[in-house]
Amino acid sequence: MVLKLGWSNTYKATVYNFEKEKSYPERFPMNEDSVGIEIVGMSTSKYTYEAPSAIQNESLTWLVSELYEILSIGKEDVYRHPNIAYKNSGEAKDAKWE
Repeated sequence: MVLKLGWSNTYKATVYNFEKEKSYPERFPMNEDSVGIEIVGMSTSKYTYEAPSAIQNESLTWLVSELYEILSIGKEDVYRHPNIAYKNSGEAKDAKWE
């Protein structure tokens, strides 16, 4: 069975295959060697979400600081998902990473 991809998915697959041949940090970040942190909140419309609570932001700040230390990474290694993915830019827009 041959799977046909639409133009958008073909483009994404091509970019993905091109980027995965490079070494980090010369390439775009990828799920295969990343840690994802999800902050859950209610959707207030198709493109907006409620702001993270103070406790969520406090937890996020703590977690990211722990990951810096445990994984020996710096701020240049942390990417906000809405900034690198083809997603809604309103997701996690008020999250406090540091």
